[in-house]
Amino acid sequence: MAVALTARERRGLALLIVVLAGARLATLGAYPLMDSTESRYAEIARKMLETGDWLLPQFDYGVPFWAKPPASIWLSAAAMAAFGVNEFAARLPSFLLLLSCGALVALLATMRGGRDQTLWTLALFGATGLVFIAAGAVMTDPALALGTTLSMAGFWVAVQGPDRNRRVAEIAFFAGLAVGLLAKGPVAAVLTFLPVFAWTLWMRQWRSAWQRLHWVAGFALTAALVIPWYWAAERASPGFLDYFLVGEHWKRFALPGWKGNPYGAAHARPHGMIWL
Repeated sequence: MAVALTARERRGLALLIVVLAGARLATLGAYPLMDSTESRYAEIARKMLETGDWLLPQFDYGVPFWAKPPASIWLSAAAMAAFGVNEFAARLPSFLLLLSCGALVALLATMRGGRDQTLWTLALFGATGLVFIAAGAVMTDPALALGTTLSMAGFWVAVQGPDRNRRVAEIAFFAGLAVGLLAKGPVAAVLTFLPVFAWTLWMRQWRSAWQRLHWVAGFALTAALVIPWYWAAERASPGFLDYFLVGEHWKRFALPGWKGNPYGAAHARPHGMIWL
């Protein structure tokens, strides 16, 4: 259903969006790095810049960080190279990544409901607490969010959108998978395909989804973008693939008392809570 706004409401929502984005950008360097997450990833990025080793992140000098792929760390290190080693540079990629997510959300809103729908959608997106906080935090999640958002937006446009946009949307879907796999690993595929599968089932779009996306070529594109880094990381640090793909994504959830994590302690939770 299309949203109809008055001119005053449009101005108010536009002002809110500008204020939210401006406040978030202006405060990126206004407070020290917080908790273990921000400090860890910012320091890993700083080490990457200092050592010039852009292949494999380092937890400590000479100690590889196997827990996450490097996409967000690459971005923070690049920002530090451009703006210096400081809080603003470390956090800037998170802001830009979630700004890109907002642009994708706005694009979908425009396609579905026009300008007024876009203003409402952007205002809701920017005012969401988790989005506002994550846009100013050094984490891997904003890069993951861009990957999943790009994939799901691309999927919807490829299946539901006009034919003139289908090829670009297809590329976006499979490129988004690559971004997620380089940002946080196989969980990106899970977070993408679960809602895509549910939507396709609910809307009975199986035929369109199969016919309007070139799955074999698309997965080949994803593999071409992702496999070289995983292969190079394993060669540079043997054991990485076993730890990351098997340990992080299976053993830590399936084996009680798994002690394989060298970067911290696993949280104690009742069995099955990970799915919730």
